[in-house]
Amino acid sequence: MLPKFRKTFILVAVVAALSTGCRYQKEYSKITEAGNQYANAVDKLLDKAGHLQADYSAEKLLSDDKLANQTIENYKDAKKDTEEQLKKIAGMREHNQLLQKYFQKLRQLARSNAPEQIQAEIDGIVGNIQTISSNYSFDDKGIIGRVGKLVIDSKIDGALRKELEKRDNTILKELTIQQDMINSLRGSMEHKFELLKSLRETRLLIEPLTDEEPIEDAQAWIEEHKQMLFLDKHIAELKEACNALGDFKEIYKASVEGNINSESIDNALEDIGTFLALIDKK
Repeated sequence: MLPKFRKTFILVAVVAALSTGCRYQKEYSKITEAGNQYANAVDKLLDKAGHLQADYSAEKLLSDDKLANQTIENYKDAKKDTEEQLKKIAGMREHNQLLQKYFQKLRQLARSNAPEQIQAEIDGIVGNIQTISSNYSFDDKGIIGRVGKLVIDSKIDGALRKELEKRDNTILKELTIQQDMINSLRGSMEHKFELLKSLRETRLLIEPLTDEEPIEDAQAWIEEHKQMLFLDKHIAELKEACNALGDFKEIYKASVEGNINSESIDNALEDIGTFLALIDKK
């Protein structure tokens, strides 16, 4: 089971740390590294989600084929559904990667002696964020009403403050969209993952074991049994990633408004290290 996060999203905790001065110089490098590691961890989990979706589609077709011979139309319908889910996952990865780049540039902006150059790079990143945001459907989602406003901490000043004030609505709207996408993905896939486990367990473990003929390759059956046990862990990891990403907007606002203390940085580093160890474990 994954550890409970202390709700400190490291990519946005950097904003709070930047406002505290030079004595946190060491934290800058730790935050940047941890932010990259966390984004990579999220990306890996979304990649796993894509593979699990594809596996579910295949298992469902095999199961249905036992009940009635499947047609080309059945195959095409299953393929279309899988492609739609993979497209959602790809969209989440794109959003996450752009937000990571944005917050990395915020750090550079606060420390740069040439803010104009960094600002130009930020403008390009934000342009891409606005493009993918404009492609997202707002119909019947109530997203605009949930965007909200930022109250920027008085300790944040200079070019960093100007940037945060300038992008207030853009970034909050993007984070609200991302929350909506994550909730949609989580709701549609949790049920499928439970079915995947049931279908695969029946096909690979129960049916060979209950067949009148003994299992020919006992070692292969043992390996499949072990993989089945680990499937629960993969599903739990996906859910935890969804929860962590879903908290992004709230943590971003808390950091900008000065409601995250510096001690949370070390706690977040510890959490991320444990998190990465879990998802990298085979």
